[in-house]
Amino acid sequence: MDKQPKEVVIVSSARTPIGKHGGYYNYLPAEDLAVLAVYEAILRSGIDLSKIRIDQVIAGMIYIDSLSQQIYLPRNVAIRVAEKFNDNENLCVAPGKTTLRICGTGFQVLADGFDQLMSDTENVSCVLAFGTENMSQTNLIHQGRRKKENVWDFEDAPHRDYLMEGFNHYLFKTQMPKTAELYGVQTGITRKDCDEFAYLSHTRAIQAQSKQWNRFTKSGPNNYLRGIFTVDTIDQAGNEISVWRDEGAKYDINMDELSNLRPMLKPDGLVTPGTASQISDGAAASLLMERSFADKNHIPYLAKIKGYQFSTVPPEIMGQGPVPAINDLLAKLNMKKEKVDLFEVNEAFAAQYLGVEKELSLPRERTNVNGGAIAIGHNIAATGMRITIDLVYELKRRGLKTGIASACIGGGQGGAVCVEIV
Repeated sequence: MDKQPKEVVIVSSARTPIGKHGGYYNYLPAEDLAVLAVYEAILRSGIDLSKIRIDQVIAGMIYIDSLSQQIYLPRNVAIRVAEKFNDNENLCVAPGKTTLRICGTGFQVLADGFDQLMSDTENVSCVLAFGTENMSQTNLIHQGRRKKENVWDFEDAPHRDYLMEGFNHYLFKTQMPKTAELYGVQTGITRKDCDEFAYLSHTRAIQAQSKQWNRFTKSGPNNYLRGIFTVDTIDQAGNEISVWRDEGAKYDINMDELSNLRPMLKPDGLVTPGTASQISDGAAASLLMERSFADKNHIPYLAKIKGYQFSTVPPEIMGQGPVPAINDLLAKLNMKKEKVDLFEVNEAFAAQYLGVEKELSLPRERTNVNGGAIAIGHNIAATGMRITIDLVYELKRRGLKTGIASACIGGGQGGAVCVEIV
């Protein structure tokens, strides 16, 4: 009998609400956010950790701070979550690694898990993948090198903004908003287009939140954003709070406010604080399995990962990345774009998103239907996972089948993942 080809399924997924800069998670480290998301994902799976072994833990984080012990991120998270489940055998012994592909890191952890589960040599059946980021806690870094004569002494040097360093690409003398600006101009996008789309992003996010499931409301099959779970934390005054919605969506947004914002790069520019994604914090996690393993152990699953793709574009127009990534993925899977029920394309900048929408002729009524990063934030390492989770749950809510999530990636790349409800 011929051996059945392997398939990879998403057994369970969960994400925190996204906090804005200095907001919900100002005092909550990225590792803590990851523990919350991973614990919830395993809880949702219903698996018994004493019987189902997690073979690998794959973490994603960009702004890694060794002072906060984030170099140990996957192992720390696995061990801390294992303690919550009183598990000392399976999750605790899972080897872990941290992966990074800038804005595509959330896709990369899924891709790494996919590859390990599809491999005939890895002997892996269950993978835990997560991405986490607390951009509010990124540091000012002293750039002094260690002195030759004393390894414990340092040269004088300026301090550099760890967050801003990632937004600049010195080799090509460009920066993230500049690449969006150039790409938007090339594709004929106007400032008015950008302002109107930013308004739409907030409007859609607010509408979804008005119908969103959380633990304080009645649960039903038509609740929105079911990937989100409620997080208990403290506010800046030290008060205990329970957060269940993405913090960045502005309920008082209006077109006049957006149109009066000053452009960031030049007087007639397209990128403003209102048409760029928000600096934000949060985590997302998924439990992946080889499909036959899940079936053998009677474990239900949400969706199948049909495939992924990373492609490149000139670094100067980084925002174009989803165009080749989606086209190459469709070709790889021998799929027609018309067969895709829903799209999620990360809104790094309105100018960038609109250029992609225009080049790919994406149906706006089926793309980013619950708002995107302009309204709710771009917690960089978690974003790819976040939009994939939101896509899966929205496909299920609508009774649809196939979706593609995509994002532009710094350095001139694009990433895309295709999921199918099974």
